[in-house]
Amino acid sequence: MPSLLRAYLLTMAAPAVVLGAALLGLPAAANGDPLLMAVLMFLGAAATNFPVTVSPRLKADPAPAVYLAMVLLFAPATAVAMIGGSRVVGEGLLCLRRNPATGFHRREPIDLVFNSSQLMVAGGLAALTYSAGGTEVGSAVLAGAVFYAVYSGLDAIAGGLHNSRNPFEIWTEIAGNDWKQTAALYIAGYLLAIISNGRPGLALVMMVPVAAIHVALTRSVQLREQTIAAVEAMADVVDRRDPYTFQHSQSVANHSVQIARTLRLPDREVELIRLAARVHDLGKIAVPDEVLHKQGRLTAEEFELMKKHPETGAEILAKFPEYRRGRELVLAHHERIDGLGYPHGLAGAAIALGARIIAVADSWDAMTSDRPYRQALGSDIALGELLRGRGTQWDPAVVDAFAQTLPGATHVEESARWTDVRPLLRSLGAAVGVVG
Repeated sequence: MPSLLRAYLLTMAAPAVVLGAALLGLPAAANGDPLLMAVLMFLGAAATNFPVTVSPRLKADPAPAVYLAMVLLFAPATAVAMIGGSRVVGEGLLCLRRNPATGFHRREPIDLVFNSSQLMVAGGLAALTYSAGGTEVGSAVLAGAVFYAVYSGLDAIAGGLHNSRNPFEIWTEIAGNDWKQTAALYIAGYLLAIISNGRPGLALVMMVPVAAIHVALTRSVQLREQTIAAVEAMADVVDRRDPYTFQHSQSVANHSVQIARTLRLPDREVELIRLAARVHDLGKIAVPDEVLHKQGRLTAEEFELMKKHPETGAEILAKFPEYRRGRELVLAHHERIDGLGYPHGLAGAAIALGARIIAVADSWDAMTSDRPYRQALGSDIALGELLRGRGTQWDPAVVDAFAQTLPGATHVEESARWTDVRPLLRSLGAAVGVVG
């Protein structure tokens, strides 16, 4: 863990303590039902232990619904203390539990400190917002918005320090992934506060819809993962039809991810490109075996059949919401920068960046793998081909980014600059009568 990130996670405890102490000076609210406090703290701690992996870098649990109810029901200082105590208990249990798959503890002590502290800060600011007045519903909505913005914003800063990325960019990704679930949970939290006020037993009943939202999210995530796994399995079957292309799609996906990360694309875009690259040749399922397995170069008619596979793949993927955007990358992964590609002859920026990335990764893997009509090219020769087609067949920036992922990146960058300058030298040579 970077030292700056560790310092940030640990020092988050300071503003939480300072804010909690400052809130003690505010007038106490009339509601101080100890039984309701105990019930809500128990529910918050229990909810912490049921996270759902929404994306590779995002986990969510239903506890914020309970925390918002605390903010709406109790004095700011009391709400902050309840949130902190409930989270410490919940995170503490996670620190004691191990992940069966990895053998590591589900949480580390530093996670407990940061997660509890950031929620206390978010809860305190939300409580101050709610106590400022206005209409009850309006103040509750504003308090929920403040809670979410602060909570997720502090998370985004931690993510930025960990990955050397812009925290605002990370925050927009988080908000885009979980806003529906967050809205549903916060509405449930508002209803929990209204119904359980003075009736602690009903707080337990109100956890039923909260649990239902959580179960729905879990099943939605599982369905998405199962759908993606099934589509990728189909793509692997297509690869296995030809012994020369076994694991081709997996290799293209790996190279595409490396290129996308070198270009510093957002995680969401990197994952989109990976998904599309994994299934970019899915449309070859409709290519006849005699064409796909031909021991030699294709005829013009056979090549026309092969050229249909991007459209066929996009048509198949159109049936799956998970590939709503990725299918466009699959459709365009054989387009060329100079407009001489297929199926639509797109050129330049009209080709999605993800498709330009997949095109380079696909070409590299094809050139460095054995084919029925030739042996695999060496890395130097394949890289030379990419450099020669830089700016005509492939995007120059993408080729350069790919080259940086290979050993000897400095030499590659010099070769790329030489490729850029060579046309100019030819022109100068022609002007003075030198053949180049």
